[in-house]
Amino acid sequence: MITVQNQYGAFHPWAGFRNTPGFRYELGNWVPVVINSWGWRGPEPKIERSKSVRRAILLGDSVGFSCWGCREEASLGGELKRALELRTDEEWEVINTSVGAGFSSVSLGTLAHDAMQFRPDVVTSLNGINDMLVLDDRTILRFGEGLFKHSLYYKTQVDMAKAFDPRTGKIQQQGVLQQLAAGSALVRLASPLLGAPQALHPFQGETGRPTSEGYSTAKLERLDTYVSNQLAMSYLAEGAGAKFVGFLQPYFSLQHKIVGEVDKEVIKRTEPSLLKWMDDVYPVVRSKLQAAADRNPSYHYVDLSLMFTREQVFEDLAHMKYETLELSTGGEMMAGRMADEIVRVLYAGKVLPDWRQSHISGTPHNWKEAAYLSANPDVSALISERKFKNGFEHYRAVGFLQFRHSGFPSWNEKAYLEGNPDVAALIRSGAFASGYEHYVKQGRAEGRRKGMPMQWIEETYLAANPDVAAAVKAGKYGSGEEHYMKVGALENRRGGFSGWDEEGYIIPYGDVRNAIISKMFRSGIEHYLAAGAVEKRNISLGLPSVH
Repeated sequence: MITVQNQYGAFHPWAGFRNTPGFRYELGNWVPVVINSWGWRGPEPKIERSKSVRRAILLGDSVGFSCWGCREEASLGGELKRALELRTDEEWEVINTSVGAGFSSVSLGTLAHDAMQFRPDVVTSLNGINDMLVLDDRTILRFGEGLFKHSLYYKTQVDMAKAFDPRTGKIQQQGVLQQLAAGSALVRLASPLLGAPQALHPFQGETGRPTSEGYSTAKLERLDTYVSNQLAMSYLAEGAGAKFVGFLQPYFSLQHKIVGEVDKEVIKRTEPSLLKWMDDVYPVVRSKLQAAADRNPSYHYVDLSLMFTREQVFEDLAHMKYETLELSTGGEMMAGRMADEIVRVLYAGKVLPDWRQSHISGTPHNWKEAAYLSANPDVSALISERKFKNGFEHYRAVGFLQFRHSGFPSWNEKAYLEGNPDVAALIRSGAFASGYEHYVKQGRAEGRRKGMPMQWIEETYLAANPDVAAAVKAGKYGSGEEHYMKVGALENRRGGFSGWDEEGYIIPYGDVRNAIISKMFRSGIEHYLAAGAVEKRNISLGLPSVH
């Protein structure tokens, strides 16, 4: 039976190991994580891309894959997407190719064979601790024990090298003498007299007891493979016109971290020699990566290893603590730091709006306070009277149920037609009923409208426009959005772009989830409009609005 513990132990020809395509991480009656057909976390990515959407590839191990029990938006990929959109005011797609217990060689194979097909704007890698374990003879190199009992990655690579040359595609068929030499010391001694010796893989050697009794700092040249993989990924990205940023993972440092009560419990569950070893090895890796970045302009290197010195955010050595299914403080902080560097590299020389001045802390990343206040002048007076702190608080408490034009990305028919006079001509010719119809069917792919994606909410549109609901019920329109395309956009109808967060409402309320499963309601928003508002249930309008 495929489970969370073993589903990513299946062999993959060039990535070593990968998640099982189609696997569903189940959480009670809810399914927050689905592995797509590529064996990656998140929605199914399409190789074709819209010109208005930026694209990032996230490579890494379980830190990049992040939590198993959280919704997609709270994973590192979701957090990075929001952080990038907040900083750039553009729509982003983050394709998370990370796999548990992965290595930089897994990332390199994935990028070379698969991920570059998606023509990313930027490629990021988040590796570190797993690659450093090549120094420890007790773990992955020989026995597949220690931290990752399910992973025999390096042994698999040795076996693969015996049978298949990835550079030429040729199958290596060992001769009889070579097969004998692999298992006989006597034949190995005699083999030079009988034919050319077969080169050993760098990690092959005499079997037997480990050479070290604990975590070792010997044979530091083994770390050079990690550095080489980072450089190879940067060459691939740069050669295809993308940028590459390699992030060295944070770790739990005893030497540099202020230890609180939470981390003291972590220490009790962790082998002390491992903690000391990381403080010894990380400076070596750090210096090797920095030297490589200094010599190679394609490799942008960022050290996150000591990012957390005071924050008590670690549940174990690598994974950030998830306070709820919707929130990871450590993940948000790390995603923000990663986004800062991506923006610095990708938008070099360009002036972007200062999001720190315009964004209100505690509101979703795509909330536009100024747009809401402009569309609803009366709210400013209420804020002045201190009845509400800001427009977002008003919208959550009052404006949502009044179907006000929200501060979430909404449609502006007039602005679209003024900016695209050719579309106005198409409407006059009858090719499209409205600018919105053109945008949905063609304009978005052409990059006609940049910025945050508009999230259409069918139920709030029908609730705000009872005449449309009646027309849909009578069969005059197939849906509320069809009405909006043909009529509503031109009439400036409200309610279609409300910022409603379906998962954020369903996950905290198990009874609502069960009611949907039993088909009493079709969705969380239908439940809220019919019963939840009267019951004074909390609504969710996107992270970080948690319950």
